[in-house]
Amino acid sequence: MRKKIFSGVFALALLATAGWGVNKSMSNDAGLSDLALANVEALADSETSEEFTAATNCIACHKDHNCTGKDGKNYSFAHHKDDPSHP
Repeated sequence: MRKKIFSGVFALALLATAGWGVNKSMSNDAGLSDLALANVEALADSETSEEFTAATNCIACHKDHNCTGKDGKNYSFAHHKDDPSHP
C-alpha cells in the first residue's frame, strides 16, 4: 500500500513538472534578438557601394580582407580605399 501511494505521488510530481516545463516553453517570447534584428536591417539596407566607401573609407571586395572604417567598425570582405596592394 505504501509503495502505491509513493508511486502515485511521484507520478503526480513528474506530471506537474512536465506540465510546468511545457507551459514555460510555450510562453517564451519567440521574437528575434536585437542582434538578429540588426542583421536583418543591414541586409535590407539598400546602401550602394559608393555610399559605403564614403561612409567608411573601405571598398567592398570578394576576397577575405578586413578593413577598419573611419567609423571604427571592422568590415569583412573589404579593404581600405588607399591600400596600394589593391588596384
